[in-house]
Amino acid sequence: MLLYGHPGVNMKSFERFLRSGIYISIIFGITLAAWSFYKETPPHVFNLYNMIGVFVLILINTLLLSFYRNTLYTVPVVISFLFIINNSQISFESVNDLGFPLTSFFIYLTGFVIYFIRFKPSIKRKRFFLGFALIALSYMIPLVYTPFSISNLTVSMMGVLYLGLYLFYSSTIDGDLDYLFKIMMLANLLLTAQVGIYLYRGYLLNPELDIYHRIYAGWGRNLGWANINDMCFYIALTFPSYLYFIFKKPQTYLLWFLMIFPTAVVILSKSRGGIIGYVVVLLGVIAFFFLRGNKKHLTHGLIFLVITATIAYLTREVFYIWWDFFLESIGDDLNSFSTGRIDIYKFGFEIFKQNPIFGGGWLSINQYPGGNLFGGRVFMYHSTLIQALAAMGLFGLLALLLHYTQILVYIFKNPTLEKFLFLIGYFASQVHGLIDNVQYAVPYSILIVLFLAIFETSSRQTHFESINYRYHMISQ
Repeated sequence: MLLYGHPGVNMKSFERFLRSGIYISIIFGITLAAWSFYKETPPHVFNLYNMIGVFVLILINTLLLSFYRNTLYTVPVVISFLFIINNSQISFESVNDLGFPLTSFFIYLTGFVIYFIRFKPSIKRKRFFLGFALIALSYMIPLVYTPFSISNLTVSMMGVLYLGLYLFYSSTIDGDLDYLFKIMMLANLLLTAQVGIYLYRGYLLNPELDIYHRIYAGWGRNLGWANINDMCFYIALTFPSYLYFIFKKPQTYLLWFLMIFPTAVVILSKSRGGIIGYVVVLLGVIAFFFLRGNKKHLTHGLIFLVITATIAYLTREVFYIWWDFFLESIGDDLNSFSTGRIDIYKFGFEIFKQNPIFGGGWLSINQYPGGNLFGGRVFMYHSTLIQALAAMGLFGLLALLLHYTQILVYIFKNPTLEKFLFLIGYFASQVHGLIDNVQYAVPYSILIVLFLAIFETSSRQTHFESINYRYHMISQ
């Protein structure tokens, strides 16, 4: 197929590049480079080079939407938008009052307008529509009886955004599970690199400490689009992707050793909630590997475990320091140990009792004694269950349970290796969500939308077959 009739420009050839890991790596490389600029560049509130990175990605996204009917190739770009901002002072005021976020958003929409004009896609309700639709409705209903504000309207419309993205991508993507797992693994490396930079900045800021305490010191700021706790559950969500490629090529030890890096940064992050979710994903990956791996997988896996156990023993001082930190964090009571979460949960239940059916709305947390705890930053109840009940009531909780049910039915109706690996990461992140903001975090919600859209539109649902309960690669 030629580009608008011009000879020599073969779009099919370029499409092969778009399907490659090199393309995804370039997109995430741009994201990491742009994110790494964090210092102020007056008179701009957002770092100038960070903004340039955002506009470069918007340009790429617009071109892809203009020339390709299959929107699969825009997914790495959309994911990059979630992880690129490095302004640690983002608030409702900065989002609503500053030109950059709004300008970026409207330019971003231009690509979708062009896509609809050129390709005229037929938007259809797919497998997960009902769950996303009810979640969107549960977001909006409290707007009817809560005080109006731009901030309240903005947050309450996020459910509509997720539904819209799901409808669009599930109707326009020609899914490819191998491509999805490339995205997940490279996204995991991107997130690992961001936490690595966070730790490196802390190392540079604390030259008076010994080397072990320096690598634990941390940057002393959030990472712009997330805090350090958030980073850990995104790493846990995408971590099982390594196992997908290990099952394909178990003899490639680079894949095995890449898993050490996300494990190391999660430990060094000192995130207790992050450790909980990450332990769950590690146990899930290990159990799946030994229960469903074939002889070739198990042989290479045992060699890798011996090597990593040796490395862990040689660096055992790192684990001693982490344990000391954990003991120091216990505090005098459960509330202090949970960094004030118990009081927040109690407050959330009070809000729920006042509005048990549809909840107190997304900004109800700002009634917490002492006011908005983060000076304008979006703040939630630090628990998926409490967030659903307090902000959206029983209706919101039932909508979420239906969403969970749809995902589980899809996975277990025709189970495959790919679905099980997704489930391991998803379950681990949801466990973390019992004590943190996970399910309703904007980047997390958009990731799940994109992952599910690719899963259900993939013409080939698996690259593996189960023989005697052991997975083997299907011969091409």
